[in-house]
Amino acid sequence: MKRAPRSIEEWLYFKLLDSAGFHRFVRRIYRRINGIKDTPDIEYRQTISPLLYKTTNLQKFKAFKILFADEFRSSFGFHRKANDLMNRR
Repeated sequence: MKRAPRSIEEWLYFKLLDSAGFHRFVRRIYRRINGIKDTPDIEYRQTISPLLYKTTNLQKFKAFKILFADEFRSSFGFHRKANDLMNRR
């Protein structure tokens, strides 16, 4: 279990060491000093696959409408229909 920091300087020190931006900065300076070619890191590059499923606004609206009606129905003590939609195969 971590102890609470004793001073504001210690807290700032721990926050700095926990930040990913600080580590990227240090890595960049280290590469520059040692003459290592700066290549883009795969771990930091965010790519979105064109094969991912993307919902349309109509699909989002239909899902919201079903969930809203189901919550409204359950607030009056009626049976939830969304459970039936999720459990059917």
